[in-house]
Amino acid sequence: MHITPFHKNHFDAVAAIYKEGLQTGVASFETSIPTWGQWDVKFLKSCRFVAIIDNQVAGWCALSSVSKRGVYKGVAEDTIYVASKFRDQGVGRKLLQHLLLESEQAGFWSLQASIFPQNKSSIRLHATCGFRKIGMREKIAQRDGVWHDNILMERRKIMKNILVLCTGNSCRSQMAHGYLEHFANQKATIYSAGIETHGLNPRAVDTMKADGIDISKNTSNHVDEYKEVDFDFIITVCDHANENCPFIPSKNAVRIHHNFSDPSKLEGTELETITAFAATREEIKDYCRNFIETNL
Repeated sequence: MHITPFHKNHFDAVAAIYKEGLQTGVASFETSIPTWGQWDVKFLKSCRFVAIIDNQVAGWCALSSVSKRGVYKGVAEDTIYVASKFRDQGVGRKLLQHLLLESEQAGFWSLQASIFPQNKSSIRLHATCGFRKIGMREKIAQRDGVWHDNILMERRKIMKNILVLCTGNSCRSQMAHGYLEHFANQKATIYSAGIETHGLNPRAVDTMKADGIDISKNTSNHVDEYKEVDFDFIITVCDHANENCPFIPSKNAVRIHHNFSDPSKLEGTELETITAFAATREEIKDYCRNFIETNL
């Protein structure tokens, strides 16, 4: 998957994905698909992106103004849709994270999202990308003659950016990612990456699930994907990543290293493997809890 700026020739695919979203009944108060001209007027010219998978548009995102007043020039509302065939593959998260990076570069300091309470996947997506719930608009508008509430979420640029780095972004960094998000409770944006990408370790997913943390939608990312992010903290969780860490241009980042045992290297029985993963999980959990309490 790669993310690229939106061009007019993407519009037919974008409109088709928009239509799928509207048909759910919980994505928007809109009930009809806009023309190209209407869509182009509705959304800001900057920060329009599409996610491409196998030469297909898998999802799109854009920003719209919340006010014409000059004092609100850095505040916008985000819109993000993912094609039904590409849902639950991490597309929405990558799109929204990319949108956050680009919006900050473009001078936006606050993004808002108005979401139907029934749209739990969108609420969860925004929460994992650093948005916080700031209120409920009760019966704010009608859709097909029915009044609906909207949950208002917001993300401010002042939130801390934290990167967890390991060799393959497969196991230890993924577990740390999950716990840091959990303990930060929307007070920071968490990224994890590797100096290589080895894919998400299924045993890491299982051991986190056993403790009530779902990382199954995480993706294995290369650190170069986040070279534009200004990190406040960079945490390496294995000696190999620490010793071979590439240059990350976050001049003010606090760099921390803690080598956690790697349960994926264990050769033993099934019970021994499960036990090893659980032990590393608990070690990472304690570390992440203490990190958040100390630094946030």
